[in-house]
Order: sequence, then C-alpha cells, then structure tokens
Amino acid sequence: MNMSKGLVDLSVSRRVLLKNTAAAAAAVAMPCLSLTAAAEEIKKLEKEGWSKHPVACTMCGAFCGLLAMKKEGEEISESTVRIFPNPGHPQQGYCGRGAAAMWVWNHPLRLRKPLKRVGERGEGKFAEVTWDEALDAIASKLRKLVEENGESCISTTSHSFSGFSKWLTFPLGSPNDIGHQSTCNLGGIAARDWVFGKGFSGAGKLEPDYAHLRYLLLIGRSMGSSMGALHTLNEARARGCHVVAIDPRMPDIAYGNADWVGIRPGTDAAFVLGLINQMIENKTFDREFMIRHTNGAYLIKSNGTPLTEADFRKDGSASVFVVANSAGTFSLRSVKRDEKGAAIGFIEDQNFKPELEFSGEAILANGEKEPVRTAFSVLKKLASEYTPEKVQEITGIRPESLKGIAFDYANNKGCIDDGWYTSKNGTDVELYQLICIANAMNGNIDQPGGLIVTAGAGFKVPSVAAGKGPNGETWAMAKEKRIDKIVYPETSGTYSVALDAAVSGKPYPIKAAFFVGTTMFHRQADAKKLAENLKKLDLVVVQDVLPQELVDYADYVLPATYFMERRDMSGVKWARDGSIYLSDPQLTPPKGCEARHDVWILLEILRRAYPERAERVGYKGCKTAEEFNAYFGAFVDRGYKKFLDDCEKKKPGSAEAIRKSISENGWATIKTKRYGEYPYLKPFGTPTGKVEIYGFKSFSKPGYAQAIAPISGYIPSPAYTQPKADSNEFILVSGKNCVTSSGLNMFTQPTRFMGDRTVWMNPQDAARLGIRNGDMIEVEGMDSGYKANTQVTVTKRVVPGAVFAYGFSGGVRTKTLIKDPNYQFVKEGINSHWYDTGYAQPVVGNVANNSAVRINKVRG
Repeated sequence: MNMSKGLVDLSVSRRVLLKNTAAAAAAVAMPCLSLTAAAEEIKKLEKEGWSKHPVACTMCGAFCGLLAMKKEGEEISESTVRIFPNPGHPQQGYCGRGAAAMWVWNHPLRLRKPLKRVGERGEGKFAEVTWDEALDAIASKLRKLVEENGESCISTTSHSFSGFSKWLTFPLGSPNDIGHQSTCNLGGIAARDWVFGKGFSGAGKLEPDYAHLRYLLLIGRSMGSSMGALHTLNEARARGCHVVAIDPRMPDIAYGNADWVGIRPGTDAAFVLGLINQMIENKTFDREFMIRHTNGAYLIKSNGTPLTEADFRKDGSASVFVVANSAGTFSLRSVKRDEKGAAIGFIEDQNFKPELEFSGEAILANGEKEPVRTAFSVLKKLASEYTPEKVQEITGIRPESLKGIAFDYANNKGCIDDGWYTSKNGTDVELYQLICIANAMNGNIDQPGGLIVTAGAGFKVPSVAAGKGPNGETWAMAKEKRIDKIVYPETSGTYSVALDAAVSGKPYPIKAAFFVGTTMFHRQADAKKLAENLKKLDLVVVQDVLPQELVDYADYVLPATYFMERRDMSGVKWARDGSIYLSDPQLTPPKGCEARHDVWILLEILRRAYPERAERVGYKGCKTAEEFNAYFGAFVDRGYKKFLDDCEKKKPGSAEAIRKSISENGWATIKTKRYGEYPYLKPFGTPTGKVEIYGFKSFSKPGYAQAIAPISGYIPSPAYTQPKADSNEFILVSGKNCVTSSGLNMFTQPTRFMGDRTVWMNPQDAARLGIRNGDMIEVEGMDSGYKANTQVTVTKRVVPGAVFAYGFSGGVRTKTLIKDPNYQFVKEGINSHWYDTGYAQPVVGNVANNSAVRINKVRG
C-alpha cells in the first residue's frame, strides 16, 4: 500500500508540466545513450579500430566512470575522441556534463599561456608572459612574504575534486590548505559526525544502499550528481522503489516516476520532526533498534548532559554511560577499546533490558537526587510539538501528505538520502542530524535498502600531508593552527576565514592565495565580500582551464590541464562496494596551449623560492611535461604495487585478477559490502559507539552545546532576512542539475542551448506582480543590495514565496577574456552567490547558500 503516491503539494502533475513546459522537455530530451546502447556502440567502434581509455570524470565531484574512445591513427580532436559511459563500472554514469568533456579540450576561451595582470585587480587586464617569467616572479614574491610574515601567511585552495593545492602549502610549512566544504557538503559532514562519529562523517562513507532501496526520501537532494548512484537507484525504481522529493523546486528526478512535494525553503527540519512524531505516535518506529543500537535509552540529567559513572563515584569515568530498566535498576555501558584506543566493541550487560522511556531519579555521589530521563524521551517530547497541523503551518505541506509519507516510509523500511549539496540555510547541521535520526528510527542502518557504511577498497597513493612527504620525509610545520580551524574548530573547510584575514589580520594575517581549479565566485558565499577581500591580498595566483570570474582578480593566471589530460588512480567514490579505478584518457593539451599539470606549477614555484623545501617531496625540477609525468606518476605506480602486494598476501591470485580487470575495464572491485556490521558488531565513532539520536558530542568542548545542540527543533534561518508574505520579496533557492551545473561545463556550447539561466517563479507570485513568462526582471539582494537583471520562467516547478536559479550555470562577469561572440551566453542569468550574506554556523563553519531577494519587472 502506498498512501503518499500522487500527493504533490504546492506543485503540479508531471503530465501537465511536461506538456506545457519547453524547458522541461529539453531537459528530458538531453542526448544520453542508454548504457546498453553505449556498450554496443563501444564494441562497434573497437572493431573499427578505435581504442578505449578509462576516465574518471571530474566535471563535478562524482568521479563517474567514463570511456574516451580514440580513433587510432588520427590527430586528436573533438571528432576523433568520443565520450561514453563505462559499462559495468561501479560508478557508471553519463550526464550532460561528462558528455561535454571534449568541448573543454580545445575550447576557444581556453587559457593557453601564462598571463600577468597589467591593470587593477578586478579589471581583467592581462599581458602574456613566459612560464619562466611568471614562475620566477611568483616565487620571488612568495619568498618575500614568507620572510616578512612566516609560512602561515600563504594559503591555498582547490575544489575537493583533486586536492592538488596542498603540494605547495604543506612542503612550504603552511597549514593553510583549505577546501570549500562550507558551501557544499559541510552540513551533512558535521551532522554525521554528531550522529555517527569520527571516521563515519566524510562524504561517501555513509550512503543509501541504492541497489536495494524500497522507498527513498530526497530532502533537498536532487540526484543531479553521481550518475552511478542515480543509475543504481533507477534500477531499484524499476523493481518498485518509490521516490519522494521534498524540495522548494521540482528536481530533475521528479520528471520521471517520482513524487514531488513542495516545501517552503528552510523549513525541512519541521517536516522531518513531523515525520518522526508520526512514527512515534503510530508506533511504527523500530523500538528494538532504538534500545539496542542507539543511545536512545541512555539517561540524561536535568541540565541536558548525559548521566555517567562519574556522577555516581568520584573515580568513575565520564565515558561510561548509564541506562535503567523498568524496575529502576541502573546499568553501565561503554565502548571497548584496544591498546591504541581504537573502538573494537561494547562493554554492556546483554541480559539487561533498558527501558526506552524511563524517567526517575538517580542518587549522585554527593547524595543529591538528580531527575533523569532517556534521550528518546527528549526526542519524543521535542517531536510531539510537530503535529501534522503545526508542520503544515511551517512548511506548507498538507497533513495528509505528511501522514502518508510517514506511513510509507515506515511500512517500507525506507531511507532518507543524507545529502550532497547540503549547505543551504545556515541551519543545515541540525537538519541533517534529524535526517540521520529519522533513518535510525526505521532501524535501517547498515542493512539492505538502508543507510549503509560503504565498503571502501583501502587503496592509497603516496601523497603529501602536513609535515609528511610521499617518500617518508618529515619536517616541522609552522606553529600556527590552520586558520579556519581556529574560528570554526569542527569545520572540514571554511575558506572565507582566510579571505577575511587578508583584511583583518585575525586570527593572523593571510597575504597570499593560490587558487587551483576552483570557481570561487560560484562557490564562495557573499561574492561581493569575496571581491573586496581579493583586492587586499598581496599575491593572488589562479590556475585554471577557462576564464572563470576569479581570474580578473589574479596577479598571475596560469593555464592548467584538466582530467582528460591527466593520469590518476584511486578508490571509486560514492559506491557501495570497495573498488579502484584507473583514469588514463591519454590526451595532451591542444597545439598552442601551454597548459601544465597543477602540481608541476605549484612545485616549480616552491622550487624556485625554496629549493630545499621542494626536495621535501623529492622534487628537484622537471623541464618537460614528460619528466613531470614520470615523477608524479611514480607515486601512483608505487601505491598500486603496494596495494597489489597487500591483496596478494591476503588472497593469493587476487593481484593478477585485479590487474586484468584494470587493464580490460579500467576498474576492479576489491571488497564486497558486508551488511549488518555497524553498530551491531562494531562501534561507530561516537562517544557511546551507538547511533546517537542525542548528540553527546555537543558536550565534548565548552560552547559546543550552545552552537549545535544535542538535538534541535525547527530553527528559522538566521542567514537572511525573512521575506514578507505576498510581496515582491522571496527566498532565492539555488540548486544543481546533471545537464549544465559545472564550473567547466557552463562554458561549453551544449550549455548554450540546453542550459537554463533564468529565474523560476510560481504563477501565483507572477500574476500578483504582473510578470509574464520570459519577462526581464531585476533581482535585488535584500541583505547584500546587489542587483542584476535576468529572464524569468513562470512555472509551477517552484513553490510560492520562493524563486529558483541553477548554480554554476551563468552570471559570469569576467570582463575582457570572454571575447568570442559565441560564448557571451555565460554572462546571462545570475550568480546566486552575489546575494548571499556569508552567514556561517558557529563551531562548524557551514555557510548558507540561500538568500532573500526582491523581484521587480524591468520596464521598457
């Protein structure tokens, strides 16, 4: 029985939508081969003399498995290299971004020679220089800044696709290689840390078991990345898996056999709490799982902190927790650890039956009586406030929709995707914490069709880390801590702290920034502030493939290679089983393009500034690309050899099988996922080793509980001014798709015709404002004051009170480097980051992407 099927609040049926919306039709009709057809075409081309080369696509962060088919005997061109999905790959996928990979290779706008700034920062005026001129000048400036301010004044950043930027900072001695998780997936990472603990929070470590899903809730998750996950999900959908998307805008997946339930932006937490409330009220949650495998039965004191052995005895441990049975008898529980402190099991009385909703008193060591209740009781009381009627008041979702979804979710042992692009409203840690808790309510953790711990292959390539080189080298780092970790101790990457320090000098000065393949103006919230901060730096170096807006602010722009021109090997990402891949497209930059590998650029700068520090990673200089490929490729070869040797020791004969699979397919599966391990046999990384529906991490350091509570109710977004109802004020929601949303792909010709650079508005709002489909509108930031004009698409694909624009799709403002008339389209539309406030959550540094705007029709 499926009670929620067909319940689409604030939205429109797919039949009417696809009949009347040309943009939707274009998206559905994107040129994508089926995997079966692709496999047949690949075989046909092989018979005709084409060779196949495996590719890990980094048009986004999914690393989907592709094949580059090359016509042997012909010069490399867009017509002699064709891109296909790699059939059978664990992350097999093919989307509009990956399909456009060759449109980047010889792009008319491609950066081909080093450039030196000749105007003011932001003007985008450059002159061509030689590599030696650029590298020597940068190295000289770098050395001067380090001598005057210390190594920590140098910062580097890259998108998480490669992590190449660390090859400069770490050998130099600076800790400040900082990623961009804050505006991408940091909300989910921090939430998983609170619920599942250290070692289980990173992207891809916990994933829905797409292959066996029966029911999937996508809350703000579009499935517009990781085509392998989408392919596996589609196979599950063919077997009957039902998908429901809870989103302010209709995501791509809802064009197919999936339901869309519109929700007011920033209110997702209220919906999840309503879902939990329904499961408790109707007794459809997995009570046994909550008792045995979560900290739901652990006792909480009146001040909100956990009751521990230390409360009963002066010599008691604060890491040993307390449960009680229905008779009021207490029992202790803790995590068993080995001699190195690693969690290996549980210390608890298996015959003791804790009471999930116990409340009573505990007599403490000082003789005082302390009121206690279980963590589950706290959750139950909190959730009880979110009745279907209250949820409708906050979210706009009808009570019957919530009730139907809750029934289907529990009845089918469903799963809620734990997110990808999770930074939205500045309350995202709390939201994804609740999402993780709702998964635990179903008892569907590490079980088929649930939220599982992915296997991982255990493959590592020797690389550089803080104070450690790829060949066993060690050195002393600067005394300063990574600058964003000082401000946000639980962040996995908040680069805005380094940019702010360029102006304020706090916590310490940042003087230089090296940007490696990252589209900062489309990634960093509060682009207005970004532009101002960039002007304050003493040195700005940009390494990229195409003229992103960031290049206008660079002192030097250095042309880099991209994934079609590099060899790589790593573990397959976002997949259930542990596999490894080889990416070896075997392309070189086109004639006239002097692009070089990002790491060569960084190490050459370091070598010319501090040759002895470059030798910390065994680098003494490489004049040609071939020389460098031999240096850098040796790390891959060494890592692969060690991995094969280890596999052979564990299972004789396996090394040859892996080699064969890599040679024939470009990938090999090493480890098959075993279900039911965490937290049944092995502890999670939390203080209790259990799934923590009440986050004990909030009490691990002073101030944490005030920033991230152990469990939270719905919190209106603090990141932007709340718009007035029925006015020209809206929440601007950004999102991505699998057709065009990519820093590189937004420059390619397919995006010109298939990309959507408009702002979506609901017909109800458009009628009130006298706006028609295709009109030009002015979008003004209520908090930022920024204004820009764009076209509007009037559609029921977005809820009233919100407007939507795709991220990484347009609004490029590069001034002089985009001269070709065929590529002026990249300037169309808006870049939503110019409207963001830059609000970051305390402690974790999660930055909100959504914002508040005013919409006015452009007259004349």
